[in-house]
Amino acid sequence: MKKTPLKIALLFLISYCSYLTVQAETEATTGVAPTEISKEAASQKNSDHAKAKELLANIDQLSKQSINLKKKFKKVPAIDLLLIISLVAETEKELRDELDAVIVIQQKMEANAPDTQQLLQEIQTISNLQAAILKEESANLEKIINQLRKEDSQDNKTKFAIKRAKQAKYELLTAWQQNIERQKILGMDVTQSSEDLGSTVQYIAISQTGRIRLILDTMNEINSYMETATEDEKKNLEKQLGQLEWKKASEAENLEKMIAIMQELEMNTTKFGQALVLATGKILNEQVEAKAVIGLFKQLIGNATIWFKTNLPIIVFRILAFIGIILLFRIIAGFIRGLINKATSAKAETSQLLHNFLGSIVHKIIMLLGIIIALSQLGIEIGPLLAGMGVMGFVVGFALQDALSNFASGLMILIYRPFDIDDFVDVAGISGKVKQMNLVSTTILTFDRKRMIIPNNKIWGDIITNVSAESIRRVDLVFGIGYNDSMAHAEQVLKSIIDADDRILKEPETTIKVNTLGASSVDFIVRPWVKSSDYWGVYWDITRIVKERFDAEGISFPYPQSDIHVIQEHKPS
Repeated sequence: MKKTPLKIALLFLISYCSYLTVQAETEATTGVAPTEISKEAASQKNSDHAKAKELLANIDQLSKQSINLKKKFKKVPAIDLLLIISLVAETEKELRDELDAVIVIQQKMEANAPDTQQLLQEIQTISNLQAAILKEESANLEKIINQLRKEDSQDNKTKFAIKRAKQAKYELLTAWQQNIERQKILGMDVTQSSEDLGSTVQYIAISQTGRIRLILDTMNEINSYMETATEDEKKNLEKQLGQLEWKKASEAENLEKMIAIMQELEMNTTKFGQALVLATGKILNEQVEAKAVIGLFKQLIGNATIWFKTNLPIIVFRILAFIGIILLFRIIAGFIRGLINKATSAKAETSQLLHNFLGSIVHKIIMLLGIIIALSQLGIEIGPLLAGMGVMGFVVGFALQDALSNFASGLMILIYRPFDIDDFVDVAGISGKVKQMNLVSTTILTFDRKRMIIPNNKIWGDIITNVSAESIRRVDLVFGIGYNDSMAHAEQVLKSIIDADDRILKEPETTIKVNTLGASSVDFIVRPWVKSSDYWGVYWDITRIVKERFDAEGISFPYPQSDIHVIQEHKPS
């Protein structure tokens, strides 16, 4: 509830009456004579009458001044009424302030005194006249506003005049409502005045509510069109949205004022409060009743329920279509992956990495295509989604440069196939058996059973040694005999050892030759050819057998030794 000048006057009156009561009791206790009280009361009464007459004279003067200003309404264009409207508003506000002061004086005078009754009648007459004036001026301002709206060119001056006229109208309506409160204090019948004000305010509130809803609908349409508009169109639409936002805020502010007046008149403001919430987005507004917010939520829930019931079959169908498309593409992806796996498995030269990569990438591509088609069945726009995925891919690629480098190296390994799973390799300074390969890294199990995971860019950028790439390998062995041993005998023993081992291939032929005359030994090279899988078995077995046979045949294994010759020199005596 707003504190009007009239309510302030009433508070003053109550305080003043309390003061008079306390003073009377004080004088009674202090023994002041009744004749002195009567003289003081009579003096106060004469002063009040004089003040009331002075105020009434001022009211009469202000009324004449206001009438003279209103006569000029018909003599100037509507666009130039702004100044006159402001002057009239100031004059009549001063008049109503004077009237409130007279009412304060009248309320503290003796109720049944003839002069008090006469003053009361004069005040009631002025208040009735004010009610008629406020009603008439409100209608005149509405005509002026409509006239200004019909102007061909809505320049800034015209728009400002319309805004100022609206503000003046709302001030008049507020003053009208305050005049009704004033009449209630004076004991007057305010039924007709309240009905007239309520009708006027309700009509304005309905108009404002309609304009707010129209603005909101227009803004929704513009926002929908923005999604497919060009850049130039978007700039124009954003400008329109800004203008509509300003209009919406202005209408919401004016509607809030109307709701405040309606609440003073104890009118139902539920629907208007809902429109105010939609316009401002503020639920906790002092002008919005709780039932308006509850009604708005019920309306939203009701709309959602109706929409859900209407669209439930479509929603169920789209969800089933989404699930069905995903399952269908999953079956297709699995079937095609199986065909690719069979095709790559049938070719011996196909690497395991290529075998896994082709099946996996084809499966993922088909599933991605299925997801995109399934999402389109849910009504999701695929174009913006793909564009967003492209941008996201660029950002992720920039952030994962090292991972992409490994991926590129993995593709090179996939294409050129320097090694495959189960091959024994020496890469990036690590030797072992390849256990797993993908496009990012290669896993190698070393000979001492350590699992090493190497990034592919480390492998492709270095020397790659594939020990098991060929089906056969040559075993390089070196055996030394002493200078006193028979070379023919040793060569015969070595040849018999090689011939006795079935793992050694006949072709290519094994090489057994004297290779080096060392410092302490005569070195034979023994180079048999074996299957790659038999390499280490042959290497270790031949080395052991040669030692055993040389010992049995009396062939020595020399070790480094030096002959020291001591020469003694004899000096003549």
